[in-house]
Amino acid sequence: MVKNSKQNWQAGATVKVGFMSLVVKAAIATPGDYLPDAYILTNQAGSQLYKFVPHNGLEKIDVAEAKEMMEQAERHAAEAATKAIEKAAAGREIDALFA
Repeated sequence: MVKNSKQNWQAGATVKVGFMSLVVKAAIATPGDYLPDAYILTNQAGSQLYKFVPHNGLEKIDVAEAKEMMEQAERHAAEAATKAIEKAAAGREIDALFA
């Protein structure tokens, strides 16, 4: 999430990017990162989608690209959850050896 800003970058918040007021719809994290790398935004009317990447800027996107970004984020979350479960299971096995 954008940290060096006085704006609220959580879903549903309105932010100013340049001269535009946009509504944050989603924060997308990439593999290996815990902070969102991109944000999906809409205009106030909800008729145009944008992708905002800090330090790279704002670009218009279409619905298909937004869906792909969301699906990629869901896949990443599922992979991270699977790895965490496997790590916890390995920890329980080690604990069981010494119980």
